[in-house]
Amino acid sequence: MAGLADISRAISTPPPHGSERAYSFPSNVQFSFFFFVLILHIHPSILPLIESSMSSPSQDQGHVQPYHSDPARIQELRGLLLKSIAKSTPCDAILLSGGVDTSILAEAAFAVYSNRNKDQEDPQNPEKPPLTGAITVLCTDQATDEFYAHEISKKTGLVQEVVKISLDSVMEELDFCIKTLETFDPMELRNSIVIARGLSVAKSLGYKSVMTGDGADELFAGYSFLHNMSAERLQAYSDKLTITMRFSGVILAKALGLELRQPYLDPELIEFSKQCTRDEKINTHEHTKEREWQDRLSGPQLHGKFILREAFEEEAFSAWRKKEPIEVGSGTTVLPKLLQESMTPEDLKAEQDRILKEDGVEIRDVEHLEYFKVFKRVFGDDLNAYPEKLTKDGRDPCPGCGFNLRSLDATFCVICGKWPARILPPPEEIAKAEAEAEKTKAAEKEATTKQ
Repeated sequence: MAGLADISRAISTPPPHGSERAYSFPSNVQFSFFFFVLILHIHPSILPLIESSMSSPSQDQGHVQPYHSDPARIQELRGLLLKSIAKSTPCDAILLSGGVDTSILAEAAFAVYSNRNKDQEDPQNPEKPPLTGAITVLCTDQATDEFYAHEISKKTGLVQEVVKISLDSVMEELDFCIKTLETFDPMELRNSIVIARGLSVAKSLGYKSVMTGDGADELFAGYSFLHNMSAERLQAYSDKLTITMRFSGVILAKALGLELRQPYLDPELIEFSKQCTRDEKINTHEHTKEREWQDRLSGPQLHGKFILREAFEEEAFSAWRKKEPIEVGSGTTVLPKLLQESMTPEDLKAEQDRILKEDGVEIRDVEHLEYFKVFKRVFGDDLNAYPEKLTKDGRDPCPGCGFNLRSLDATFCVICGKWPARILPPPEEIAKAEAEAEKTKAAEKEATTKQ
């Protein structure tokens, strides 16, 4: 485990930037009140669905003066993440998608390790490297993760295991994922089967601990649908997300007897993210011609996780890679189409009607149908024998499946994936109401004390 002195030595001074600050990238899309009523309490598993369905803001905005975060803030973030990585290593393997989050973790860990070993007193007996293996799961030849994960593994010397799976082998993970996660939500499962296969391979290779990039998107506004939010709305949404975010890898790893390491979820990093401005989270980066082959982008582009990218742009190969949902990078986006082709519309309609009548569940498409069939096979027909979280007693039912929603402020059903399952006020109104309630409570307490 690295000491603080090692970490300090690895924190290089950020490259010099111009002193002029640019104005925020202008937002030209006005979201409806209805959208924000719904979006506050979205479960993290549906975020990539929204992201892929929303178009990114137009980049044809003319010349945009490059924005650079305060160097002191960049260095503070570097120090916090390097310290968290040091606490999380040595770790046996990393689930390496090749996105910016895992690129930073793998390459920054090795930067600390390499700098420390330069001053090693006993070069004949070097310490264990921070990571040994890298596992990359791909479902199609069109999966975009392969190029980036290969380059990062080559650069760091990680032993990479590329797992290429077919539709049939993907479906093999369904029973395990549905039983463990207690859901038949397509978005949750489409993402989780990739994670489950990666963790299963890690276990088969003898690894005991696995690192993931969980949390970076949630903490630093990585999802593109956030990029049009005002500063106030982004802050309110981000604050709520730090409380409600959950990751399937935690449950899956535990079921497999593996230890999961999540450096981005360090409490100090979470607190730092809460203090970030909108400009530090979302801003425009000028992609140079020299990096086009690497970034696969050119000219000014809007990015989330901006200050995180700045802090590690020298180490991380994927520092300025475009954010892509896990199902795009791994290739599981093909699942809905392939499953849709396996059934006629007439047969689907017949099954939808039957299941609605017999089980009170709304089936949305063939993919949803396939996952529900596995759900029924895994848990059976006796509701009394279902796990505690799968309760159907009518107290607070999801309109899509009848199972109770997980909390009174939930608008997304984590069991069937229905959204919206409930409508709540916009995030900024909730934040203001909570603030007013705290003021009232404090005033009442002070009045009572004086009496």
